[in-house]
Amino acid sequence: MVGAFPPPVHGMSVINAGLYEQICGRGIAPVVLNLAPASLSRSLLTRLGRCRSVAKALLQYLREVLAGRGTTVYVGLSGGWGQLYEALFVAIARVRSARIFLHHHSFAYLDRRSMPARLLMRLGGSSATHVVLCESQRQRLRRCYGVSRTRVVSNAAIMAVVGTGNRTRSRVERIGFLGNISREKGINEVMAVAERLARQGTGIELYIAGPFENVSVEKAVQNAVARLDTTKYLGPRYGMEKESFWELIDVLLFPSKYSNETAPLVVYEAMAHGVPVIAWERGCLCDMMSPTAGILVSREEDFVAVAVEQLLAWQRDPAVFTEVSKAAAKQFNRQREKHGDSLESLLDEFCPRRPACSYSHADGVSSY
Repeated sequence: MVGAFPPPVHGMSVINAGLYEQICGRGIAPVVLNLAPASLSRSLLTRLGRCRSVAKALLQYLREVLAGRGTTVYVGLSGGWGQLYEALFVAIARVRSARIFLHHHSFAYLDRRSMPARLLMRLGGSSATHVVLCESQRQRLRRCYGVSRTRVVSNAAIMAVVGTGNRTRSRVERIGFLGNISREKGINEVMAVAERLARQGTGIELYIAGPFENVSVEKAVQNAVARLDTTKYLGPRYGMEKESFWELIDVLLFPSKYSNETAPLVVYEAMAHGVPVIAWERGCLCDMMSPTAGILVSREEDFVAVAVEQLLAWQRDPAVFTEVSKAAAKQFNRQREKHGDSLESLLDEFCPRRPACSYSHADGVSSY
């Protein structure tokens, strides 16, 4: 398995680790070639550090090939120039006549065709299996790059969901933002919603949780917290602390402009807990959220204006909001059940069942 694995924690690394656990559940012990950088920072130092990880993983893969192993290769694909690193592994797998599975986690190269993606599709060849996260992504991939062998497996089927009490929300009192805090992920829009709600005296509170991308974003959030009594920063939230966050809030705001955004786990987690989502439409969100389970704001619309209007409407009509909360949980459960069979079919293609193993990793490159 080639790709990014935690840490750092982000959607793609979590899904790669989740799929690893699913394979381990069948008693197969894959070799993990971890290409993850040391952090989510985009600094030159972090990028140089990733080059070291890639070189180390590539040498490990070559040793596996020379030992006669590696007849099946799974690659969790990046969304940008990182695909050039991944192309090296795909090229060797193709020469080795290995079975190739390419797992697509980004819409960036579907919104705009890219040279690294074209190279990857060509190296993978017509026999490569392309795993996508929704039907919209499959159609776009076929249209942009002419691939034919595709499987749709939603993140809802792979992700681990714990502690979902499915508490139906009856009132809008607290809204939240959870994730890596950056301007691309929409923190400016989130704070603008909080300011407008505070000016109107709604009493709705905002809770922000997650790590900061950089110092300037941290200062902006801390200034908002100091200025607005209704805005609180909780710090990063993982494990049971994250479960407490879902119990705390009533609505999740997700105004992401991130180009790689596809099927965000935080949206599925919110829905699983009966928390309706207000999100900017992009990636697979139109496949993930039904019109009765939340609000999708078109890219041309003013997210802040639409979100404030919708929150006030739900605040005025608790009965309607309660139904939306119920619908969010039901929508997640339907998708998890629907795509569970697709995941099992993919795993059948990967490997037969054997006694289970367990996941760990060390120093970026791990063999199991």
